[in-house]
Amino acid sequence: MKKLTFGILVVILFAFSLSYSFGLGIMLGEPSGLSAKHWMSEKNAIAGGLAWSLGDGGYLHVHADYLIHNNNLINVSGTTLPFYYGIGAGVGLANDLYLGARVPVGIEFFFADRKFDAFFELVPVVRVLPGFGVGVNGAIGLRYNF
Repeated sequence: MKKLTFGILVVILFAFSLSYSFGLGIMLGEPSGLSAKHWMSEKNAIAGGLAWSLGDGGYLHVHADYLIHNNNLINVSGTTLPFYYGIGAGVGLANDLYLGARVPVGIEFFFADRKFDAFFELVPVVRVLPGFGVGVNGAIGLRYNF
């Protein structure tokens, strides 16, 4: 099961990397690991992560989120900080299978040449398997955009 999930994620990330609008980097927080983002338009993107979560004794965490960006909400000294929100799903692979819905909210900063972006997000999570639960994920990260 873990090898199949990892294999599917590698294929998806490779397919996204074939476009100019793809970023790959790291995220630190809960969970911590790899972060990827594929821009479908100026305002819409799909973001995903392959990370390690410290919750419940530690487990492999995989998530995917559909994001909508508001590029005009936060403007500091002529620099736009896109605010984003969305919905997604997360899966945890350990002794038990964890499955939950995610509602990410964050801000992003693009460096001058747009080759790098930094982000901060908070993500309320509603776990439905192996039992109902509520929690919050959060991360800061840096991605290189191809």
